[in-house]
Amino acid sequence: MELTRRQTLGLAAATVAGSTVAGTTAAAAHTDRWVRDTLRRMTLEQKVGQLFVCYAYGPTAATADARNTSLYGVATPAEVVAKYNLGGVIYFTWTDSVHDPEQIAGLSNGLQAASLANTGVPLQIGADQEYGSVVRVGPPATQFPGGMALGATRSAAFARQAGAIAGRELKALGITTDFAPDADVNVNPLNPVIGVRSVSSDPALVAELVAAQVKGYQRDGHIVSTAKHFPGHGDTATDSHTGIPVIDHTREEWTRIDMPPFQAAIRAGIQSIMTAHIVVPALDPAGDPATLSRPILTGILREQLRFDGVVITDSLGMQGVRDKYGDAEIPLRAIEAGVDQLLMPVDPGLAYNSVLDAVRGGRISEARIDESVERILKLKHDNGLVDRPYVDVSRVLKIVGTPAGTAEAQRIADHSTTLLRNDAELLPLSPAPRTIVVAGYSPTTLATALQRRGATTVVKDTGSTPTDAKITDAVTAASTADLTVVLTNKAWDTAVTDKQAKQQKLVNALLATGRPVVLVPVRDPYDVAYVDPAPTVLVTYGSTAVSMEALAKVLYGEIAPTGKLPVEIPAENAETLFPFGHGLTFDPRDTRLTVASYNIHAGAGEDNVFDLDRTARALKALDADIIGLQEVDVHWDTRSQWLDTIAELATRLGMFPAFAPIYDLDPPAAGQPRRQYGVGVLSRFPLVRVENHSITRLSTQDPNPVPAPAPGFLEVEVEVRGRRLHVYCTHLDYRGDPTVRTLQVADTVKILSQDRRGDLQILVGDFNAEATAPELSGLWTRLSDSWTTAASTTGGPDTYPAVAANKRIDFVTVGSGLNVRSAAVPAEVPIAEAASDHRPMIAHLSFRR
Repeated sequence: MELTRRQTLGLAAATVAGSTVAGTTAAAAHTDRWVRDTLRRMTLEQKVGQLFVCYAYGPTAATADARNTSLYGVATPAEVVAKYNLGGVIYFTWTDSVHDPEQIAGLSNGLQAASLANTGVPLQIGADQEYGSVVRVGPPATQFPGGMALGATRSAAFARQAGAIAGRELKALGITTDFAPDADVNVNPLNPVIGVRSVSSDPALVAELVAAQVKGYQRDGHIVSTAKHFPGHGDTATDSHTGIPVIDHTREEWTRIDMPPFQAAIRAGIQSIMTAHIVVPALDPAGDPATLSRPILTGILREQLRFDGVVITDSLGMQGVRDKYGDAEIPLRAIEAGVDQLLMPVDPGLAYNSVLDAVRGGRISEARIDESVERILKLKHDNGLVDRPYVDVSRVLKIVGTPAGTAEAQRIADHSTTLLRNDAELLPLSPAPRTIVVAGYSPTTLATALQRRGATTVVKDTGSTPTDAKITDAVTAASTADLTVVLTNKAWDTAVTDKQAKQQKLVNALLATGRPVVLVPVRDPYDVAYVDPAPTVLVTYGSTAVSMEALAKVLYGEIAPTGKLPVEIPAENAETLFPFGHGLTFDPRDTRLTVASYNIHAGAGEDNVFDLDRTARALKALDADIIGLQEVDVHWDTRSQWLDTIAELATRLGMFPAFAPIYDLDPPAAGQPRRQYGVGVLSRFPLVRVENHSITRLSTQDPNPVPAPAPGFLEVEVEVRGRRLHVYCTHLDYRGDPTVRTLQVADTVKILSQDRRGDLQILVGDFNAEATAPELSGLWTRLSDSWTTAASTTGGPDTYPAVAANKRIDFVTVGSGLNVRSAAVPAEVPIAEAASDHRPMIAHLSFRR
């Protein structure tokens, strides 16, 4: 009989399925056989040793270290493993275990050799590699954003990919277990120990991303993943390292808030779960910490949630588990509660012998020990440790910290940055070079990223507890900078991190300068609620290099901020400052520019003498990328104190100057510079080309006692993100002469038409006419007047300048391709503080890349 194609495919699928089932069954049988055989030949001392996961000091298995001798009575890590028949070790920076990838791999191999020679059972080697704020293996290993940053992306795919790459890298180092992910739901903004380690305050989001991470670590990365801290450490104001937190959730609240992530992890196949040293009266009225609670670990975790993997304690050196019972009693109660592995007892010898004595004395049965050892052995066999206990040191650098891994970490970080506030529309910054003060917590990495974008950075590392002297220093630097970015790290935490609230003082002092400030909590987003309202706020949830690079990208508009708050940020009055899910964005295809026009008439200063300092302060306050200036004096007379005004201003502002004379007079004495008066441009962008074009002029003097006016129509060409930008600046006459204006418009249009098609054009200056003057119509067909294009301005075409509507002292016009986002006349200041008797015009522009 001839089979149909569908029947053939069906038989093939059944055959494959049968093979898969048979293969799985055979593998399970092989595991069970090895576990039984190994367990049968082990001594009680070796079985008890399998329950312990400890640290040892030294970069190699053979390194003698006095700290080992003091703690364990033997000198080398290999001897520590052998003496106590350890089932596992854990790596830390402070144990000298994690210097570099090849060293870590060599240490792992040495410890495995010691364990196999002693018991024939490979070691489980673990590390707390949560990423973000909890990292043991640093660069060159790929550094991913942490849990809350993943939550801000809302992406399970990112969470899984991060776990997969992390798992592969850790496995290449011989690290077989990652004590991650954090499955806590951080519903308490005052949580001192979890915070950004948690994905979110939303149980569903935590559950989704934790399950994805577990699949990444285990199915893709092939290492053991450990969800923590059961039954949930997210609603505590006490750090279990230093005290016993009490969680007052009802059973219903625990089921709704804390349980879902652990349930999701179990469904995803989690192989290990870490306990929390927290008291939850609704789950166990006895008041024991969960690590020592049989109702919680056996009744809920084992029986209700049906978890049959390995249960490991959090560190037994933490105060949360030591306050109620002594160090000899703690491991016994943990085993009786349902724990399989005992992590980092304070006195390993005391704990090890206490368990041995309890078994020999009948308090704990050997069958109970076997139950845990069986799970531990199965875990090791299932993860390939029995067949492949060693790693290939020669291949480590081909796996750890690859360009592909780094690129993925960057992609995740790029999607996590969250823009909370952009009230001043400061962001995105224009690509113009500027001086940026980067202050606060660990600012160097961000400063380097900003330097790569052309910024001149001034680094003020004030740490998480700034001194008053450092605050003053940072504020002084910020007062003359174009921009300040201030980074905070748990500024809200005045109980432990920053007891005198100096980070809050730093931020408030920087905001009080009146200069542009970007506030960036680089850890807990809650910091924003503890300082004065900042008009520009972003959150990164971590300070890793990829997070700082992502922040720089957002600041400069290279990417849009797409992160969404994974938590709610309450205000101090208990109202909501920013809701869950909040996050602003902008179109990164738009490049922004701020352009100003300013007539710096010499009305500032005493006796009609030009006041350079006051004018420089006024110009800096505009925060413009390009400023067109009229009535610029160069070595003119005593009014300018014979100075080159444009050059002096450029030096004070750190900008590039260009000048075009309208009048060019002989020097007053031989050997002195010529006296000039005209227009100028100050630009943050380097000048590609400068030209003074001829244009019809009419002298403001009648009769005219000076030589005929020079052209006085300045063109400056700059490059902005691959586009040529032409800025024209002119100062025309205080004469409402339509005939002359008609000629000037014709000349202007002719000059503008010489630019290449697609180039951007901006004209700043004065036409001494209303926007509706008919002789200007030819110009407005080519350019848009910011006064009329903008939805609203502080002044307006009929209210400024006050002397007459046809004396339009300052204006900004733009050609096709440029959009006027807003335009305004800045608020007036008292005459005593004014830098000019005219008011500037400032326009915020953008163009599409």
